[in-house]
Amino acid sequence: MRLHWENTGLGRRKRSGIVLLAVLVVLVLLSLAAYQYTDLMMAEYQANENYHTVARVKGFAESGVHYTAALLSNPEHWENILSNNPFDNEDVFGAVPVMGGNGAPAGYFSLIAPLNPDDGGSGGAHRYGVTDETGKININALMKRDPSGDQLFEILKKLPNMNDDIAASIVDWVDDNTDVYGSGQGAEDYSGSGYRAKNGPLDSLEELLLVRGVTEDLLFGSDVNRNGVQDPGEGNGGGFERGWSAFLTLHSREQTLNNRSLPLTYVNQDDLATLYENLLDLEVSEDLAKFVILYRQYGPASKSGGSQSIGRTIASLFKRGTGKSGGSSSTPTPVPGNLADFEPNFDKLGGRQIRSLFDLADAQVSVPGKSSKEPATLYDSPILDQSMRAELLPQLFEAATLFEETDIPARININTAPREVLATLPELTQADVDAIVNLRPKYSSAEAPSSSYQTPSWLLLEAGLKADTLRRIEKLVTTRSQVFRVQVLGYVDEKKGPAARVEAVIDTNGGRPRIIAWRDLSELGRTAR
Repeated sequence: MRLHWENTGLGRRKRSGIVLLAVLVVLVLLSLAAYQYTDLMMAEYQANENYHTVARVKGFAESGVHYTAALLSNPEHWENILSNNPFDNEDVFGAVPVMGGNGAPAGYFSLIAPLNPDDGGSGGAHRYGVTDETGKININALMKRDPSGDQLFEILKKLPNMNDDIAASIVDWVDDNTDVYGSGQGAEDYSGSGYRAKNGPLDSLEELLLVRGVTEDLLFGSDVNRNGVQDPGEGNGGGFERGWSAFLTLHSREQTLNNRSLPLTYVNQDDLATLYENLLDLEVSEDLAKFVILYRQYGPASKSGGSQSIGRTIASLFKRGTGKSGGSSSTPTPVPGNLADFEPNFDKLGGRQIRSLFDLADAQVSVPGKSSKEPATLYDSPILDQSMRAELLPQLFEAATLFEETDIPARININTAPREVLATLPELTQADVDAIVNLRPKYSSAEAPSSSYQTPSWLLLEAGLKADTLRRIEKLVTTRSQVFRVQVLGYVDEKKGPAARVEAVIDTNGGRPRIIAWRDLSELGRTAR
């Protein structure tokens, strides 16, 4: 270092270079501070960018929910875009682009759902589509239909891994009284747990974990995070199954509307003239509409062709009791009638209730003559004609209903219900369940299902189930769906980077969809592909 001398008046002295060293130290410290500041700014920028990306992918996922709601609630979209298949449709629900301002995709969303165990789905860990809530057992709806709990108990006890004690305890939890149902657990039996039985409708499936005997393994199976889709580490080796959560719901709903969203007409209403006009307006054939009116007025004919009215039955018993002949020799043989020539008389009341629309498939009606000497006229149901049956029976189901209410307790969709749910329905044999599963439209089918599957009439026409069986389950089954569960994955890059995941339950509500449940599942990350 070069030194110089300074004359201070006190003599000459040597000057130190400490100032220069201090300057160098300050420069180093400032450089380090600037580097740290730059690093912090870059980290802040990256965090802000990640936050912005996370917000974007969440928006993509939410867009998927509303996109799906729009498709499901529009009959034209259901037919033309979805090809009547919203359940396994990768072309419509896989990697759907969300366009940015520059006309290029800003991101994507995909709809994912559990595989359908009955036909294998599309392979992999999930399928691209929605889940039909109407294909499940609605606990609250069954209790509304039968407050005694008997119907719910009989159905629940047939589920896999269910026993009578747990089924009875579930009924005890949701019934409206404190009495113990069967071998179940009453309200007082939970006192040691710090709570009492609810004795009211469930608010969530998770609430069942409070019921004595219900465990997480039974309710959710190997679905550890309860999202309904197989994720990494779930079901490895032993297979993935979702427990009772795959078969139970609280969200299904049904309205008395046909597949065109037109109100069905109550077949047991008092005003027969209105009933007749409504049936015609809903495109029921004139002969079938006339037969419905005749059935309401006279009831089904006996095997001998006579009316089964209470008055006639009592009269025949009286004749037999007095020793007078009530045989066919004193009664003229009924003559066949032609519905085309028949003119309905709406002044006569409809004293007979139709308990099942399937009753009309094989019925005859006997109209008494004007005097005892005139023969009765016997009218066959038009559906008895085998050549017309496949056309007329679906017509009837597309126009008439046994329910007077607009909203009815949700029934089970036989077209989408898992085999395990079908097996819980009363009267169905294993052969019946096999016939339904084998013949109904497949989730993975690329072809649109035939229109014949739009009403339960196909159970008789195609599956060959017995009419007596169908009469017993008619008020428990449907082929219409209104409520769907969707799980949407939003992302920018398919394999890396932030992703958002949301689950929603959509009620399509006659063309006016509404979201009735919502869960943010983003912390679960991506679904295994």
